[in-house]
Amino acid sequence: MYSDGGKHTLRLVLGIRFDPLPWEQSILELLRASEPMHRPLYNQLVPYYEYVEGRDWQGEIRLITSILRKHGSKSVVDLGCGTGYHARALAGLRFEAVGIDISKQNILYARRKAKQEKVHPLFVVGSYYETRPDAIFDAALCLNWSIPVRDDEVKRFLDNTYSLLRPGGLLIFDYERISEIVWSDVGKAITESWDVGGKLIVRVSVGRVVSKVLYSKDVYIIYSKPSSVTAPSEPSRYQAKGTNVQTYVDSSTVRFFSVAEIREFAEHSGFKMIGNFMIPRKRYKRHYAVLTKTL
Repeated sequence: MYSDGGKHTLRLVLGIRFDPLPWEQSILELLRASEPMHRPLYNQLVPYYEYVEGRDWQGEIRLITSILRKHGSKSVVDLGCGTGYHARALAGLRFEAVGIDISKQNILYARRKAKQEKVHPLFVVGSYYETRPDAIFDAALCLNWSIPVRDDEVKRFLDNTYSLLRPGGLLIFDYERISEIVWSDVGKAITESWDVGGKLIVRVSVGRVVSKVLYSKDVYIIYSKPSSVTAPSEPSRYQAKGTNVQTYVDSSTVRFFSVAEIREFAEHSGFKMIGNFMIPRKRYKRHYAVLTKTL
């Protein structure tokens, strides 16, 4: 333990609260930055992510590719790339693609999938608030509704993204509008299921909206289907074994934006909003904002 004259030496022993020392502040910032890594969706559930996310993955790639080609973009960095679907798909279409994500499990999975698919994007573990690859990119992506929630963190994200792009470079990110919330779904249990490789994945989601922010709790239940089934004896009918069931509880927080808010954020960080596209997602509408780095 470090000492600075007495009081901070005792801080951990006595539980007395003082303002954090510089070295402690650095540790706290690192811990806060790594919080998403503790979510089951970015750990135990990584192999199922591309199923349960429920996106029109191919439709997104078509949209993104058309935007990139229209603007002559050849190199792309995917910020918060998750399991790397977009970076892998773009690499297969001959774009130079880099994926950055704070979850080590996501990056390991993305690398394995890229190897299986025989594509060659680069995947890096890191935070999109501060990662600075050596290269400068023609375009950046931030998808899967990964844009930050708080105003100061949105600006921090945009400022760092600005530094990654060449003059005139693009930023494409997805979002949903508060004016298009399906309020009849808010506060109700929404159940979905997927059959994946001999396992049944069930998700029960409940969300609430407070001041433009959606707070969600998701319970994932994974049933492993038995290879054979035998009729139980009378005593065993009442024994709950449960060895073929896994349960995880995941929490998420995302923010709704208006076009006016996006334009304002963009201008404060040296961007200009030049386009907005929409892809339906079941009963919802997912929008894609296109910003360009001003000279």
